[in-house]
Amino acid sequence: MKLALAFTLFAFVLDSTRQQVTGQANDSSLVLLQVVYRHGDRTPIKTFKNDPIPITAWKEGPGQLTKVGCRQHYILGSHLRSRYANFLTGNPHHIRVWSSDKDRCLASAQCHLAGFAVPSAEWAWNRTFDWQPVAIHTRPTFEDGMLVPGDAFCPEANAEEERVKNSPEGQAFLKKYHKLYETLTEKTGNIIADWFDAEYIYDTLLIEKYYNYTVPKWAEELWKDLKYQSDQCFVFRTKTPLLKRLRAGLLAANMSGNLEAAARNMSNYKIFMYSTHDTEISAILDALGVFDGHAPPYCSTLVLELWKNGPGNFSVRGLALNAFDLEPRPFHFPGCEGEFCALEDFLSLAKVYIPDDWRRDCGLRRSFFLSDGALALVIGQSAILAIVVFSCTAYCLLRKRKTPKNMVAYSPLPTEFTTTN
Repeated sequence: MKLALAFTLFAFVLDSTRQQVTGQANDSSLVLLQVVYRHGDRTPIKTFKNDPIPITAWKEGPGQLTKVGCRQHYILGSHLRSRYANFLTGNPHHIRVWSSDKDRCLASAQCHLAGFAVPSAEWAWNRTFDWQPVAIHTRPTFEDGMLVPGDAFCPEANAEEERVKNSPEGQAFLKKYHKLYETLTEKTGNIIADWFDAEYIYDTLLIEKYYNYTVPKWAEELWKDLKYQSDQCFVFRTKTPLLKRLRAGLLAANMSGNLEAAARNMSNYKIFMYSTHDTEISAILDALGVFDGHAPPYCSTLVLELWKNGPGNFSVRGLALNAFDLEPRPFHFPGCEGEFCALEDFLSLAKVYIPDDWRRDCGLRRSFFLSDGALALVIGQSAILAIVVFSCTAYCLLRKRKTPKNMVAYSPLPTEFTTTN
């Protein structure tokens, strides 16, 4: 019932918010749109030992996007398409999409694009199927410091999280909620030692509650404390400048580069999209000084608009929305007057946590990497060399077989003209 009501609300908001993008002077024009969003509704990533709802109860499997989540992103994409109708071209090659390699993020991007990237007449390929393919780019999770920094291999980030736990603030927090962790350990059957463990319990229970499963009485009694643990988990994830740099720096760098390229008219892309996780949403918002300290809900979205106000004059506006509130709310970035921030000021703000060398800051040794083109060239040259070696070897063997067995190779006899050393 709650879900049906939510979808009705989504549809109402979508229908009632068909509007022009406003807020700038009449001679201003939108140049670039960047959209960073969390995936939609998903199943629990894991349950706890005493959970009466086994993970097998979820037909999609653990941590997977649900039909509800797909619908959420389709509606969100449709809403943004309506809002930016005068900016979109229908050309799929004007859109660059990056996604975490997690299934739920890849699927969310597909559902979002189905609502957002509807083809224009020029790009339509099937009159009865209002959809077109848009490429989604990704990289392996273990090396994706941009969209899955919590799972990417970064020893220094893990060490810094431990330092936060052992800091006076971290220890005071753990001491204050020690009894809560003891109670959760007893009730769940899992060892709950800190805010990370407590957040997982809350996440699982919250999803079960959404789907009308009966939540244990003890959980209802502790609900307020559990939610607070969840919120604080996101605060502690980027508590220090180093964590902000390692968790949000690569995304900040990528988005800043896109803004600069667009301002210099050096890019054909009009839209960049990033399908990611709640941890990255909170990290980038914290790095930009606008995180509110609450766990980002499904489809939490950061929109960055780049406006051209005249020759060489650009400004950035940030907007927030999510699956439960489709009305965009402007951010007020630190050091900027109002909701529009001069491009130079925004870039200076973002630059604070952009790493010079993310791998080095993570404590990783430099590795030898080849681009796709260089790798193809090396493979091609190696193949040619192998063919040449094989051909020469085969030729020599063939010549040897053709030589008569009784044939004596000529060797000159020494003469008086022969010199020896």
